[in-house]
Amino acid sequence: MNCDFLVIGSGIAGLSFAIRAAEHGQVTLITKGSSTQSNTWRAQGGIASVLIEGLREEGDNIESHVADTLDAGAGLCDELAVRTIVEEGAETIDDLISCGVDFDKENPCILKSRKLRSLGWVNKQTWTR
Repeated sequence: MNCDFLVIGSGIAGLSFAIRAAEHGQVTLITKGSSTQSNTWRAQGGIASVLIEGLREEGDNIESHVADTLDAGAGLCDELAVRTIVEEGAETIDDLISCGVDFDKENPCILKSRKLRSLGWVNKQTWTR
């Protein structure tokens, strides 16, 4: 088997990378069974993110997400890493959309993932603020 990129894992990180890598060469994706056997697939709680101004709920902000994450992490989280991830959340959601994640925007503050079309990956998760 020859390929330019070997991706191990069919979660959102692996699939996102595979889509981009395919623009530059042949990609082989290895998963433990099927594309539905990933933590991304199983994480029915979605993605917690501060959305862009026009989509976020009143009172939702980066500082509250950072505080909530640090509190939930019980002292195990690196604050700089948490802050960086939270600050890049809206951009990451835009990036997922550009990869083909089809969001159902029935409620402007809640984005529900329909599927990752380009890989035929069906996902019924809810991706929320």
